Amino acid sequence: MIRFIPFFLIILFVSVVFADSGTVTVTVINSQTVTGLTEIKYEFTGDFDVYNISAEVSFDNGSIFQPIFDAHLEGALTNVAPGGPYFLTWNGRASYPETFSDETVVKIVATATIFNCDDDITFTYRGSEVTYGTVVRGGLCWLDRNLGAEGIATFNLEDATENTDTRLYGDLFQWGRLDDGHQARTSSTTPGPVNQDVPGHGNFITVSSPNDWRSPQNDDLWQGVNGINNPCPEGWRVPTEAELNAERQSWGSNNSAGAYASTLKWPVGGGRDYDGTLGNVGSYGYVWSSSVDGPYARLLSFDSGGAGMGSLVRVLGMGVRCVRDN
Repeated sequence: MIRFIPFFLIILFVSVVFADSGTVTVTVINSQTVTGLTEIKYEFTGDFDVYNISAEVSFDNGSIFQPIFDAHLEGALTNVAPGGPYFLTWNGRASYPETFSDETVVKIVATATIFNCDDDITFTYRGSEVTYGTVVRGGLCWLDRNLGAEGIATFNLEDATENTDTRLYGDLFQWGRLDDGHQARTSSTTPGPVNQDVPGHGNFITVSSPNDWRSPQNDDLWQGVNGINNPCPEGWRVPTEAELNAERQSWGSNNSAGAYASTLKWPVGGGRDYDGTLGNVGSYGYVWSSSVDGPYARLLSFDSGGAGMGSLVRVLGMGVRCVRDN
């Protein structure tokens, strides 16, 4: 535990934003005086990768606070990455049945923690809270599934049936674009290219001459944890070509079977062509790296016949798996 950060107070039973400290915004979405159930939405920023969330309560307008036990809180509480929105539900009357009142004040508290790979991590993706596992492999910490794959709340990797399990597939990013919704497999299409890093919409950008969704091209996208348009959680990044290739070389067989046998369980989720159509779903797996090759970007691809690194045009939609230095 390396840093303690108290967030500002919120007064229950007020259904508007109470204040903004500059690091966190909290909204009471709904509260019920009779049942004591209160729904809280919050967003925050911080200097560390992950935080543990707790709450305290006061019944004298904030003079003295008492802990709210985790058993009475529902929502992400451990290894929460900066961002949001996140949601908590507090059962006030279960916590303090004799003293809970309409004048109750709650304090949301974040404690920065040292992240250990193999822990789960909660972060914001496509505007919603999601929790993934993490795996140590090849000296790196990897997310245990592609961005956009079903989260732990509804899907454990042990339940995957095969590399064609659609719950593993995840989304398909155009190289260098941010998490803006375009990566959804069924997102709408818009003709391009555009001349800015942030297109300002969540459509898949099509081009008549396959090359790049952005013109002129920008080779600085996706470069490291602070890279422009990095779609990964805080402190995470898109892997380099060398890192993806080292992962490939560790497989028992150089094909999609070897990819799936890895502890990272790489699926054959296919890709999205320059015109937005899906292709090779269930037979090929494609994963972008952060590395570029002239007008192209480098990626890992695999099917039943083999696997290798290659270069393809950046307008294509491919999977993304995030890493962090372990």
